[in-house]
Amino acid sequence: MLSQIADIADLIAAFAIVVSLLFVAYELRETRKQTELTNWREVLQTLTDYKSQTNDPALSEIIVRGHADYHALSAAEQLTFGLYLEQGVHIIGNFLKHNDSLPEKLVGLEGAIGNHFHEMLTTSGGAEWWRQSQENHRFMPDTYRITNDLLERRKANGGEPLNSKKT
Repeated sequence: MLSQIADIADLIAAFAIVVSLLFVAYELRETRKQTELTNWREVLQTLTDYKSQTNDPALSEIIVRGHADYHALSAAEQLTFGLYLEQGVHIIGNFLKHNDSLPEKLVGLEGAIGNHFHEMLTTSGGAEWWRQSQENHRFMPDTYRITNDLLERRKANGGEPLNSKKT
């Protein structure tokens, strides 16, 4: 009789362990999901903050002129234009690096962010700044690889935005 009670107790203990492990797995999954959502909210907020800098008419003027002709800017304006673009490159690089590590990529958001930065780095002024940045090794090698891959994907897509109906 005592051995039967011990067997039942062992069975109940084993069941409790399995239930506990299932609960821990569920909680880990929910925590991962919540962390991903928090990260995406932060990426979107960072992108919103980045774009809203152009609400300053003086900065907008420099950006517009810089995209048209980088060399026509004064040295101070080139610095402002360059730092604005540099901040954007860091945003896209971080986004793409982290998006690639997710089990389920945010394809639509990747395309939208990628298209924006393609437009920023393929104007005549943006392209000239990007060329000089690469010559001066302003970024880590992975940043160039990720950003140039993005530019090449758009070029391979015939210039069409990423995630359009043609892709």
